[in-house]
Amino acid sequence: MRISTKASLALMIVMCMLVLGLLAGCSSSSKSEQSASMADSKSDMNSVRTSGATADQFASKDVSASNAAPAAKAKESTSIAPTSDDKSTTPNVVMPASGNDQEAGFNRKLIYRANLVMPVEDYSKAQTQLRDLVALSGAYILQFSENANTGEKGGTYTIKVAANGFVSMLDGLEKISPSLQRNVQGQDVTEEYVDLSSRLTAKQLVESRLLSFMEKASKTDDLLAFSNELAKVQEAIEQIKGRMRYLDQNVSYSTIELRMYQQTGKKPLLSDPNELTLAERVEKAWGSSLNVLVAVMQGVLVFLAAAVPVLVILLLIAIPIWVYRRKRNSQLKALRLQLREQNTSEHTLEDAEQGTKGTE
Repeated sequence: MRISTKASLALMIVMCMLVLGLLAGCSSSSKSEQSASMADSKSDMNSVRTSGATADQFASKDVSASNAAPAAKAKESTSIAPTSDDKSTTPNVVMPASGNDQEAGFNRKLIYRANLVMPVEDYSKAQTQLRDLVALSGAYILQFSENANTGEKGGTYTIKVAANGFVSMLDGLEKISPSLQRNVQGQDVTEEYVDLSSRLTAKQLVESRLLSFMEKASKTDDLLAFSNELAKVQEAIEQIKGRMRYLDQNVSYSTIELRMYQQTGKKPLLSDPNELTLAERVEKAWGSSLNVLVAVMQGVLVFLAAAVPVLVILLLIAIPIWVYRRKRNSQLKALRLQLREQNTSEHTLEDAEQGTKGTE
């Protein structure tokens, strides 16, 4: 009995020592893990401070890594839907689908644009039908301009319609005018959208890293440098998001450029002169001659208006010269008369003297 109690006591002591050893090992391992994590964080901060690595280097690394991603993501976006056997290995497609493409199982980003020319017999009636069709289709008129001349009257419309109602809208416009001329174009922006998504992911990763570095920064210079880089990254993120919103809006709503017109004149503006009647040709010739006469008179008036300053200067110079010459001519004329009178008086005296001599 004594042997058994001693053995049991020894066994209990051994078990207690084993338990204490296990607890000590666990505590030491947890302390070593904490110290290792602290050492890693300190080494990261020291490496950032000592090597002078800025956020641009991290951004360049992330962007270079993300440049390889668009090709893989594009393949994922255009891949065929997997079967039930390989569901576990199917990658997640980041790009969302919209409209009929989503129902068909495709994830394409397509922007549709149509240029239409619609001749109608009654412009007012066709305009009313067009407004009703736009309202029923859930579309809206983005821009409108109206014009009229001697040959026709009409208007130009810019219509935005949802992508899933684009075809029905074209069919409705064709019912208004069966002679509708259409030109439909499509632009695939899937690759650009996938590239933007990859760039956005990379920039957001850089943003999170910069935020973590700012939290750990202890120097003012480091904090200021990280803040400047964060502002640049956030600006790039907003630009990418803005471009993605623009693409989403143009994918969701297609654009229709419509020109609707009605011929109002019986004859076109550039008609054949041989097809005109005699009265019309006389009227046209009379109008042409009047136009030429008006143009000549306008040219003369313009010339006179331009010559007035020159004429004024010439008059200012010519009037004093004319007055001087006139005064001089009057003086010369008076002198000549005086000389003539003297000559006549001398002749009379000579004649008188000769007469007296003859009588003697």
